[in-house]
Amino acid sequence: MVLVTGAPGSGKSTLARELARELRVPYLARDDVRGGLLFSAGAWTDALHAVPSSDEAVDLFLDLIEMMLERRLSCVVEYVVRTNRPADLERLLAAGDCVVITTVSARALQRFITRNLNDRLISNPAVLDVIGHQSVESHTEAAAERMRRVEAEMCGRVPVPMLSVDTDDGYQPPIDDIVEFATQSL
Repeated sequence: MVLVTGAPGSGKSTLARELARELRVPYLARDDVRGGLLFSAGAWTDALHAVPSSDEAVDLFLDLIEMMLERRLSCVVEYVVRTNRPADLERLLAAGDCVVITTVSARALQRFITRNLNDRLISNPAVLDVIGHQSVESHTEAAAERMRRVEAEMCGRVPVPMLSVDTDDGYQPPIDDIVEFATQSL
């Protein structure tokens, strides 16, 4: 498993998707699992009554990774590993061989804000109503504050091979080196 982590907006999803395509393996992100739970709860309709919790999404995400690795299905996963959730990291590392790629960007918070303001799901009035916001702008302001806390809680070191990738202007190191790291380290 290749775990791609980094601050919100640092480019981890974009890199993880590209790396999964290069390696020809599945890609799975905690945010996509939560999106799937929201979809099933009616987020794209006017019938949304409750938002699945972050904990519910994390637990299902980790269950899916464990199932894939148990069945010997290599994958690229994207998740922010946080110091206040050590059991999450323990589950990931216990599931199978792992390398970590950390994305960094000086523009991470601004990227996050721009993405959030343009997110169709978050802009859905039914979603805004259930999460208690009048506008996507007020949600984005609150989300940016949460993301600052998430960044402060990120694990900086894990006991597996790690590579840091700057995403401000493409990838540094380049994608070929990232692929080599992933394939040679596992």
